[in-house]
Amino acid sequence: MLRLFMAAVLALTLPLAATAQDNFKGGSFWAISSIDTKPTRFDDYVGDISGLWRSQMEALKKDGKVLSYMMLSNVHPRDGEPDLWLMVEWASAAAMLDTPWEYYDDLMDEMGEDEDDVEEAARDREELRTLMSSVLAREIMFKDDD
Repeated sequence: MLRLFMAAVLALTLPLAATAQDNFKGGSFWAISSIDTKPTRFDDYVGDISGLWRSQMEALKKDGKVLSYMMLSNVHPRDGEPDLWLMVEWASAAAMLDTPWEYYDDLMDEMGEDEDDVEEAARDREELRTLMSSVLAREIMFKDDD
């Protein structure tokens, strides 16, 4: 599952290699997932991701690959909108793209997670939510006037 995510990130990041314009500069990269939880399952889903996903994010932060992560709840979702966004701020495109698969395999081993168990948990998570979309965005900031 993590490998599929990283492959998707690679495919989405390639067009972002353009240089910054004169009036702004590029910042960190944000992976944003739009989540629609099943009726009455919001708390169950947040409880579920407070385990492995949160642990993965903390390990990635410790290693400097991820700067931050957060959840945003859509307080009043309209029809067709997600009720939750998961956001991960990556330090750089290199933190996402240049990290060998072995790093993630080792990370899962350190966490005591078996790849089959992780895939089974991902399948079970489908009972709690629908992944509506995944977006990769790059923060841009105004350049200081010098």
